[in-house]
Amino acid sequence: MGRAIRLVVFDLDGTLTPVDSLWRYLHDAFGTWEKGRIAALRYRRGEISYTEWAEADARCWTGVSLITLSEVLEKIPYQNGVRIVFDHLKHNSVKTAIVSAGLSVLADKFARELNADFAEANDLEVNDGALTGRIRVKVSVTEKGKIVQEIASKARIRIEEVALVGDRANDLPLDACLRIAFKPKDGLARERADVIIEDDDLSRILPYLQLS
Repeated sequence: MGRAIRLVVFDLDGTLTPVDSLWRYLHDAFGTWEKGRIAALRYRRGEISYTEWAEADARCWTGVSLITLSEVLEKIPYQNGVRIVFDHLKHNSVKTAIVSAGLSVLADKFARELNADFAEANDLEVNDGALTGRIRVKVSVTEKGKIVQEIASKARIRIEEVALVGDRANDLPLDACLRIAFKPKDGLARERADVIIEDDDLSRILPYLQLS
């Protein structure tokens, strides 16, 4: 692609894991999808904001213990090839970040296990070992570009040296970055992408990364 890549920013749901939505996954696990479905419909109709949607979902899980939550998270698999990719990038001194409009309970877990340099997602509030039903929204579906720029600035990396990897258009917001659509879920992601990977093995992205 004619550029050296020094930072790779990954989406989480549908990219680092085959689970398309952690929100839906938790609703199914806790039996709260009927309430969650209503909030999702209201968001898609433009009746509520992303923050209001996230807050509605978080309220559904009020009182769920961290132990129960951790047991559910342990069942979430990695996408094929994820560890190969992160090990390869670390070996070549390339920074890695996970930026998700999902939940930090999974983003932070994956970041620890994969030794990622940065992770940004939305924080479920916890008190006395249980979810309070409140959430701090730090990453919405429309703000990923801003978060990527902030991370690049912290790492002192030019935006042109950043690769973005995700399955939806909102994961690929910045024209200056190398944009890799991994098993893209929408047409706009395909249009924005410099590279499209249809295989379900994330390591297929590696030949397209010219590492410094």
